[in-house]
Amino acid sequence: MLRKRQREKRNLLTMVPLLEGRVTLEQGSSEATFLVIQRTNFVERMTIRFLKQPSVRKIKLDKFGAFAVNQMEYKCNVNQISEAMSEHFGEEAEPSLPRLVKFLEILEVHEWIVWDEEEDKS
Repeated sequence: MLRKRQREKRNLLTMVPLLEGRVTLEQGSSEATFLVIQRTNFVERMTIRFLKQPSVRKIKLDKFGAFAVNQMEYKCNVNQISEAMSEHFGEEAEPSLPRLVKFLEILEVHEWIVWDEEEDKS
């Protein structure tokens, strides 16, 4: 009989999100924070060259997204980022974990983050 491939069960709370190599965080004027994404695939390079499109995309983040991406640079796992958001913003960030998970899901769909498994540090 054919067996279905069993997927490895991973705990999202212990996984570490990291920005992909072509994505950087840029602090703009005043409180504006942007994700800067380099446009590197073939079609984008052709549009840059022939249609005079910009070579980077800038995505403006709100204060919660900017805080989460800033925590990613310290290689914090999802649970640590959620706790830090709750501690930093208090009631304003609640519910912090579902909000953070949805934000990370959006970043993952656009391939702007990669996941790293955190080793047991206890």
